[in-house]
Amino acid sequence: MTTTDHDAWLAEAQAEAVAFRLEAFLDRRPAAFAEPGELRHDIRAWADNYLAGHHGSLILTGEIGTTKTWHLWKLNETLIRRGWRGQFRIATTYDVKVATDRPVDHERLTAWRDADLYAIDDLGARAVNDWTADAISELVDARWQNRQPTLIATNLTVPEIRNVLGDRAASRIGDGATIARFTGADRRKGSTK
Repeated sequence: MTTTDHDAWLAEAQAEAVAFRLEAFLDRRPAAFAEPGELRHDIRAWADNYLAGHHGSLILTGEIGTTKTWHLWKLNETLIRRGWRGQFRIATTYDVKVATDRPVDHERLTAWRDADLYAIDDLGARAVNDWTADAISELVDARWQNRQPTLIATNLTVPEIRNVLGDRAASRIGDGATIARFTGADRRKGSTK
């Protein structure tokens, strides 16, 4: 096999792997977040920096219905299309609450802690008790120590995030973080005419 043949075979194998991962991702992505579109410039820049080795977290903050969750799912898709082979997990605050209620779901918490990218969606949409806040804080801390970014989509302001997570976790998630502020009207209002 010549070098050219090997390179062509390798490129084809990589393209097949991307197609397989993309198909698996698209099959599990919720239909509500399958709408086509492009990532905002600041989210795309964060992805570029992440792929270049930057470990800062990403905080999407803003009003309800301004596409924060859609951007989390689109970011996952975009990374896969670019050949990234890591594990991206998205969980709602409610998912974290359920996993930390007794009996604690250690397997799920470990999967979130160890994922290359972990996103907490809708932080603040539900009341967070001290037990859940502690679990989130520990996830953030473990991820920060291992240089694994944590992503947050929330309707809270940055000071309100600090109130929910505590000073230590807020400091660690803010270390080198990109904060993307989403504004505008709720895109879902009036969509059920």
